[in-house]
Amino acid sequence: MPVFKKGKKEDPGNYRLVSFISIPEKVMEQLILDVISKHVDEGRAVDVVYLDLSKAFDTVSHNILIGKLRKCGLDEWTVRWVENWLSGRAQRPVTSGVPQGSIFGPVLFNIFINHLDEGTECIHSMFTDGTPVADTPEGCATIQQDLDRLGCWAERNLMKFKNSKCRVLPLGKNNSMHWHRLGPDLESSSVERDLGVLVDNKLTMRQQYALVANKANDILG
Repeated sequence: MPVFKKGKKEDPGNYRLVSFISIPEKVMEQLILDVISKHVDEGRAVDVVYLDLSKAFDTVSHNILIGKLRKCGLDEWTVRWVENWLSGRAQRPVTSGVPQGSIFGPVLFNIFINHLDEGTECIHSMFTDGTPVADTPEGCATIQQDLDRLGCWAERNLMKFKNSKCRVLPLGKNNSMHWHRLGPDLESSSVERDLGVLVDNKLTMRQQYALVANKANDILG
């Protein structure tokens, strides 16, 4: 079933396909970047780069995933079962994608992206198809090196970052703008949604408070 995310409703890319299963399970993770908070509290500037994999669950290559399962040390019977489970869910040949809404899908996706941050130096917080990358502006070169590594990982694994949803959120006082690129230059943003919470570049949380108040007013009528 297509579930609308955000943006223009006539754009098919703004919908997430969710599979119906007999026993629904939702997995939620909350990760707090303590180092970022520490830097900001000390008055230091921090750049957070929000990345978004385009149609992440739908573009997982079955061949690459099966290879990664074997590297994990799974026995051949289990690997074959997973391979049949993936390929036997459609009426036509399907070579990519793990079912969203299933219990098994998120686990397979986590295995697929397990080495995404290998060799990177910045702080990372991986959450499904989003991967914030953070460092102080003094480490601008380090951020760019990590973005280059992530771009190479995506290319090797037949995935793409959706550049229209990849942005830089500069935090802290006296944060001079640094340009970062992932192919094309990434746009700067004054507010981003982080695990459902609106975070602005001044860390005031005013926009989040306003959003919650509006939702409460809508419910109360």
